[in-house]
Amino acid sequence: MGRVKTFPNFLTLLRVLLIPFIVFFVVHKFYIVALSLFVFAALTDFLDGYVARRFKSVTSLGMLLDPVADKLLTSSTLISLAYVKLCDPYSVIAIVGREEAVTGMRAIAASRGMVIPASKGGKLKTVLIIASIVLLLAGRKIEGESLLIVSAVIALFTGVRYFYRFFKALKEE
Repeated sequence: MGRVKTFPNFLTLLRVLLIPFIVFFVVHKFYIVALSLFVFAALTDFLDGYVARRFKSVTSLGMLLDPVADKLLTSSTLISLAYVKLCDPYSVIAIVGREEAVTGMRAIAASRGMVIPASKGGKLKTVLIIASIVLLLAGRKIEGESLLIVSAVIALFTGVRYFYRFFKALKEE
């Protein structure tokens, strides 16, 4: 079995393949179907990393694809939710903008042989964004939007910290 065909990589690819369906169901206001697919996709995020570490099937493709799949899933769903006016677009802009900026910064760091690992704050941000999306799709607009605002604040804070660590590492080169 080739390294691309590991079960964790399959789960990551499955998550990416679910995104257009989640967006479709959000835009067409089939929120329960979108919620079900989103929860399943989010579970694959937690499961793929666990399985990869547990069964020593961590691959370079998986390390590259997993964070991209996570950002595509949350960003696409958030943009769809803003499109149908289920959440504040400013929080979505802050979160998606931060994700793009940090991804770009990580690409620059990688080209210089530097690794900027995920922080606990970044992982907390991801969990809170997923929880806010679940609440919004479940019809809990006030709770979901409140949690999304908290997620946006944490996203911006952790984004600033990532850039600080990046520029500090650049100075030490």
